[in-house]
Amino acid sequence: MPEVRTAVAGDIAECSALLELLFSQEKEFTPDSLAQSKGLSLIIENPDTGRIFICESDGEIQGMVLLLFTVSTFLGKKVALLEDMVVAPAWRSKGIGSLLIDHAVEVARREGFGRITLLTDSDNEPAQKFYRSKGFSQSGMIVFRKALGTETTTCNSETAAWMCKECGWLYDPKEGDSDNNIKSGTPFEAVSSGWSCPVCFASKSDFDPFS
Repeated sequence: MPEVRTAVAGDIAECSALLELLFSQEKEFTPDSLAQSKGLSLIIENPDTGRIFICESDGEIQGMVLLLFTVSTFLGKKVALLEDMVVAPAWRSKGIGSLLIDHAVEVARREGFGRITLLTDSDNEPAQKFYRSKGFSQSGMIVFRKALGTETTTCNSETAAWMCKECGWLYDPKEGDSDNNIKSGTPFEAVSSGWSCPVCFASKSDFDPFS
């Protein structure tokens, strides 16, 4: 019988593997096992920042979800951001996602949180339907992000990778783009302005620094 519990340090490797599955499917992210392990450790070692919940059966972790904590001045209460909801492929459509969400919501309610917010891809209709079935409603607000610590190193580095905003393909100067006769070792800045993404044909201007 699957059970949901709070993750501990010994679960980091399996949780990191689940995140690799998740980030390989999401448009904005590329898996980095070291970064994922560091992030999971930060949460487990600092429970005031959030909680990682895992669903487990017979010692096998089937899925996970995170609650990250902050404060809403509007509500005057603690609020949470729900992130990294993922179920292993072999366990999908078996109610594992519902167990994880229900547990996270109950913990947040019991501990006095006033709201849970989550993000999902705009074209991921199955996920949107699932979250609506769990009582979540769509916000009219638009998400903005700014990566910190990359302004001076990423844009000027000859070894920096760049990501296509349309399909997520990475231009890595170490590899170049052999399909378009761009040699390995060619910095992104040196690529012709007429070059386009080899996967979706987006223009060079549709790439952002990736770190």
